Amino acid sequence: MATTSRSALLAIALVILSGCGQAGAGPLSQSPPSGDGRTATAAPPGESCGGTADKVKQHVRQPEIRSVTVVGQCTSVSIETTLGDGDGSTAQKICDSAAEVAYSGDTNSISVRSTSGRELSMGIAGATCLAQP
Repeated sequence: MATTSRSALLAIALVILSGCGQAGAGPLSQSPPSGDGRTATAAPPGESCGGTADKVKQHVRQPEIRSVTVVGQCTSVSIETTLGDGDGSTAQKICDSAAEVAYSGDTNSISVRSTSGRELSMGIAGATCLAQP
């Protein structure tokens, strides 16, 4: 009976120490929170991606461009524009121009988006930009 009591006490102690049943108790998750696939991870503060966004802004210089950011651990250039959803050919020209200076370091893709957020053109390193239908 003494063995059963010790086993029961040991089991209770383990439950208490593990935080079982307590909200918020237990080990912290080391994985990042899952996203909806539409949000982009911003580049580290201070544009530490070799100044890629600034290079693209200086090189492209189109009045339709609202912002240029580098996202995804410096892997992608995102260009937000004032273009409508049907302006794929203009977006492709912006993408092609950006591609002339964007692919450096870890940057390997470009996305040009309309005012509504629709991707109008995209490009990857080593290939020409494509307009979305």
